Amino acid sequence: MDVADDRTGGDPYADFWAPDPPCPREGAPRAGRRRGLGAVLAAALLAASPIAPASAVPAPRPAESLDELQERADRLSDDYNGELRDMEAVFEDAEKAQERADTTREEVEDARDQVRQLAIAGYTSSGLEPSLTVFVEEDPQRLIDQAQIIGHLSGNHQARIDDLEKAIERDEKASDNAREKAEKVEEDLEELEERREEVQGLIADHPEQEMGPPDNLTPRTRQMRDLVREKFGDNKEHGGYGCYRPDGGYVVGEHPKGRACDFMVDKNGQMPSQDQIDHGWDIAHWAQDNAERLGIMYVIYRQQIWDVRRDSEGWRDMADRGSITENHFDHVHISMF
Repeated sequence: MDVADDRTGGDPYADFWAPDPPCPREGAPRAGRRRGLGAVLAAALLAASPIAPASAVPAPRPAESLDELQERADRLSDDYNGELRDMEAVFEDAEKAQERADTTREEVEDARDQVRQLAIAGYTSSGLEPSLTVFVEEDPQRLIDQAQIIGHLSGNHQARIDDLEKAIERDEKASDNAREKAEKVEEDLEELEERREEVQGLIADHPEQEMGPPDNLTPRTRQMRDLVREKFGDNKEHGGYGCYRPDGGYVVGEHPKGRACDFMVDKNGQMPSQDQIDHGWDIAHWAQDNAERLGIMYVIYRQQIWDVRRDSEGWRDMADRGSITENHFDHVHISMF
């Protein structure tokens, strides 16, 4: 279900593999190569400068093992997910406070409307001001009583309006405070994400990439799989995912090497719906965007291939292998260096 990484005869898709420079993941870590020119210049400067005493040269920091890097990644992921939950809770509090303020504002308008209606009722009951009706009505006491009742009700409503307006002020202040907290949490979240990405790059660049338990995957592949699951969920409604298998499928590929995963978009082997197709493209495009950082070699989807080493060519059509699955219409295939 994937294209062979080997450049040997027998690969029916060898036309996809033009001679490439040495694999950026085979040999020195990426960061070391990017500093190649800087290292040459530094060496030249050192050669032209007095040699510092050995005691003045700081000892190089020992490289972290994969286990240590994974522990750091796990801790950062826990911190990140905790901060994410905190931010979501704070935003939820802010939304609830704003909703309460909006509801209270509606109650204020209702109370004010009732006061207006009472004022109108007091006027239309006689057409005159209550103080003047004493001189014209047969039962002035009745009008006085009525005016007192209306005044009492209006006063009660006004007191209620005052209380509600204070509640609005409290709720809006609570909403503003919650949003300020959310902004601070979001800043912390961005810092954690940067640190996570740094460690992810170190894991992807680490020279030790052997298959290992419990899933027969390389650390680089396991990390990619876990990040896809974190970003897109377990994908169960689409059929889940699969990585290692002893038989590479149609041609020899990365699955038996623990260096590839398939993410299903249709679990029945049928031509997927448009929503399923879009879900697959979301995964494929995410893999493109993160290929260099995570050590992704190529992506296959819907009978097309994108290779990080031939990025300028974009997605290229593949030959028809004869079935929906073999042509990768029902899943996204991601191979790692």
